[in-house]
Formats: sequence, C-alpha cells, structure tokens
Amino acid sequence: MRLCSHLRWKSLYGATFPDTEALNEALLRNDTPYSCLHTCQPWGPDDDAATPERCQPDRGCFQPSPKDPHRILASLGASAQGDPGELS
Repeated sequence: MRLCSHLRWKSLYGATFPDTEALNEALLRNDTPYSCLHTCQPWGPDDDAATPERCQPDRGCFQPSPKDPHRILASLGASAQGDPGELS
C-alpha cells in the first residue's frame, strides 16, 4: 500500500509502529476518521472517499508521501545509478 501525502487522520497522530506491516494493519482497520488536505473533508477533490485504500497512485490527485518507502527506494536507486539529470 502506498501513502498519499494529502491523507490525514487524527487517532494515529504521534503513534509509532515497529514496522510497515504494523502501520498497514492499523490503517486497514478503518476505525479512524480520514480527511484530505485538498478539501479538508473525508473526500478528495474528485469526490471519492479519502481512505488509505482509495488514495493510491491510480488516483489523479495522489502525491506520494515523502516517507513512502517506495519513493525512498526509488530515489536511492537513481542516486546509485548516477542519474544523468543530477549535477556532480
């Protein structure tokens, strides 16, 4: 599961998790109210629900969280391969 940088929830604020599996389980329980930073409502700019399973890359308003493990790994891969767009 990916995390959108615009997805917010209250009850998990400040919570820590031992690993990404524990975070995913907490998010999938859906016992927390979610909201979108674009609308400040429980739905996004496309009027679809703002929930972890709906706020995914196939949605037009999705932006990966800076803490998204997929994004971090991709940037490390580009650095290791010597991205031609980077200046030395």
